[in-house]
Amino acid sequence: MGKVRTVLGDIDSETLGVTNMHDHLLISAGVGVMKEPDIHLDSVDKACQELELFKAAGGRAVVDMMPVATGRDAPGLVEVSRRTGVHIVACSGFHQVQYYTPDHWVYTYPLDAIVDLFIADVTVGMDRYDYRGPIVERISAKAGVLKAATEYHTVPAKTERLFEAVAMAHLATGVPISTHTTYGTMALEQVELFVKYGVDPSAVIIGHLDRNMDFAYHKAVAETGAMVLYDGPSRVKYYPDSALVELICGMVDAGFGGQIVLGNDLARRSYRVSYGGGPGMGYLLNTFVPRLRAAGLGEDDIHRIFVANPSKALSLREVELHG
Repeated sequence: MGKVRTVLGDIDSETLGVTNMHDHLLISAGVGVMKEPDIHLDSVDKACQELELFKAAGGRAVVDMMPVATGRDAPGLVEVSRRTGVHIVACSGFHQVQYYTPDHWVYTYPLDAIVDLFIADVTVGMDRYDYRGPIVERISAKAGVLKAATEYHTVPAKTERLFEAVAMAHLATGVPISTHTTYGTMALEQVELFVKYGVDPSAVIIGHLDRNMDFAYHKAVAETGAMVLYDGPSRVKYYPDSALVELICGMVDAGFGGQIVLGNDLARRSYRVSYGGGPGMGYLLNTFVPRLRAAGLGEDDIHRIFVANPSKALSLREVELHG
């Protein structure tokens, strides 16, 4: 039995339950909020209200995918998990370039300092202030996943350097990696980069891949051994749910059902019932899962996608000791 690192401590992976593999419960500050106020999710009460919708639908765990210095609220995540009883896996690593200023420390600190910071995030505890500096005050809650992000059809040099940092932190801690692809591009390049730095592809979860509805491309990514994360249910500005249902069924039929995980990525006030928007965090299980059933996906496949696969994907890996 493996272990999953949540903000309230490590748990047996078999107890994780139905999991939303990509969402954002709290976004407290940062460049992203200044550019786009709609992503300012600063209310713990509203995060609890929203998470209760997911819990009422049968949800038991959420991966919060805000990495370092982007508005991650570690103390808030702890409070939300305690109040709702839902497992929360927090995130270290880095985001797209748009979330940082050009001279941000993620681009200027030495590589070994970045690696040490990521490692401390997942082994000692996350910074109460999300590294807004100059004071760092680590709390007991640790991150349980490492994030890496690429741009639209590109991997900037300063981003590749951070991929190396994430890879090194993963190899030192066994914490899994979950990525951001921009419009579903650069997924294969992400896997190649991680392999270059010694990471087993099965430890990597490729995010937002459903922004690019190319079935052959999805098969190629899955054939590397990486997990594929679909987090666009309800996002009709990209595609109707019917397209994602068809894609998931096709991937299951092609033999990749053991590598699919789902999330909802509702990182805007306008997407949250608690802020007066919609569809809210209940949508994934209340609306999208019935669509999968109606399309012929069996209960075993649904359990695998929402329970067994997340349990496997989020489990800490054994660390190879040297010297």
